[in-house]
Amino acid sequence: MSMLEIQNVTHTYSSGTGRPVLKDVSLEAGRGDVVAIVGESGCGKTTLGRMIAGLYSPTGGSISFDGQDISALRGRARAAWRRKVQMIHQDPYGSLNPGLTIGATLSPGMLKYGLATRANVQERMLALLKAVGLDATTDFLQRYPHQLSGGQRQRAAIARSIALEPELIVADEVTSMLDVSMRVAILDLLLTFKKDRGITFVFISHDFGVVRYFAQGGRIAVMFFGYIVEEGPTEEVITAPKHPYTHMLLEAIPIPDPAMARERAQAEGDGRLTGDPADSGCVFANRCPLARARCRAERPALVDQGGGHSTACHFSDEVPPLLHVELANGEAA
Repeated sequence: MSMLEIQNVTHTYSSGTGRPVLKDVSLEAGRGDVVAIVGESGCGKTTLGRMIAGLYSPTGGSISFDGQDISALRGRARAAWRRKVQMIHQDPYGSLNPGLTIGATLSPGMLKYGLATRANVQERMLALLKAVGLDATTDFLQRYPHQLSGGQRQRAAIARSIALEPELIVADEVTSMLDVSMRVAILDLLLTFKKDRGITFVFISHDFGVVRYFAQGGRIAVMFFGYIVEEGPTEEVITAPKHPYTHMLLEAIPIPDPAMARERAQAEGDGRLTGDPADSGCVFANRCPLARARCRAERPALVDQGGGHSTACHFSDEVPPLLHVELANGEAA
């Protein structure tokens, strides 16, 4: 049994257009795994992450943690689950209460769950600051968020999440608002906690380079318009995508070599379609270069193509090999 099981989850916002932002999403994560969720803005990945963390409730389907449906948890059982699942938000400027010092942010949860006492809570907080690479001083605990840099705020947010000794962390675009020089340091910090503490990560990002670095040995789920269209081992999805949307995302990564960029543009041509996703059939049909009549009439299921690599495409065997794709680690796919 997996630690996290998402089964046929659908979600619709009551104040929106009535269109589901998530539709029939299923995903699993084992203990100590990294599952990355990738997709463009508005595809539903942050909504899914917030539902995993219990901030939203699905309008259909279920999310289970250690075999228990989290929507059915009450009282002490729900409190115990809340400690085990934490979230690191995208915005380090908005995720910390500006009216609380760092010490006042870190201590309440530790005291509530018995992870520290009044006598040793300051010692425990200083140890947390050291663990995340911040100044382990009482002076730092008295600082307010506005007195910190963006990188320091994100480290403080990470300290808040690990303070409760979680088993699963939802990391939502944790490096997207940081300077490039800080991104690898933050990713390495999270990977250290994964290795040393066995934490499971649901890692949300739009950046395949960041995902490839963080989710080595893990899995990627690619989302489009509320659906998972491809899911599989990290390296396989990035180097040999089986869905046209994943292929287009990877091919869209900028190439620093002008000659290589021209070569790719000539190979791609201008045959790709644009427009809103189809109401019936494949959700990607109106933007897919492989789309045919069957695609607009029949929605493809997410089917394992072998080796745990699944795709929702009728013609996945026709997805061309990638041309030159440069990712953050400098390697070409």
